[in-house]
Amino acid sequence: MTKLPLTDRSLHIVVDMQEVFASNPQWGFAGIHAIVPAIAKLAAAKPTQTLWTRFISAHSAAEAEGSWAALYRLWPGATLSAGAQMDILPSLLPLVSTPDAVFDKPTYSAFHNPAFVKALKQRKADTLVLTGIETDVCVLATLLEAVDRGYFVVLPADALTSSDPDGHKQIMDVIPRRLKSQIFTADVATVLEQWS
Repeated sequence: MTKLPLTDRSLHIVVDMQEVFASNPQWGFAGIHAIVPAIAKLAAAKPTQTLWTRFISAHSAAEAEGSWAALYRLWPGATLSAGAQMDILPSLLPLVSTPDAVFDKPTYSAFHNPAFVKALKQRKADTLVLTGIETDVCVLATLLEAVDRGYFVVLPADALTSSDPDGHKQIMDVIPRRLKSQIFTADVATVLEQWS
């Protein structure tokens, strides 16, 4: 069994487990619900060490900048003006320890929210356990920036998914192998066993 780099300064980051990715006609996918039990188990075990991110869409394509405008022209039903729901899934919301444990972001990476970066520094975080969606988009962007900033990353395979199963598989197969001294994979049970 691989020894995971988990300490009392490690943090669990739940990436974008939101209603928009569960039920929105354009962005929602049923597979999101399959990882809820694993995420809930980890968040319940480490409530004060769990932080949550929410991807917040633009109000409309007209108000977005650059390539983001093109994204929202492609997916207009996922904008705020179309009524896209940005709340954390109701089944996970009771596990959010405090309102200031939730960090909103208009981009894929959580590190584009200065308050998130500050929270990691204040807690002297060393390892980030990333769960949530989508493995090949927001999770990927966050994990690569985490590594660039010197954090170890643990990816619990049973607590990650994507609307693109091939994209999910490719990230889980390639990234930890290529960055094996910085990124580790396990399952939630192993994470909890080693994270005392």
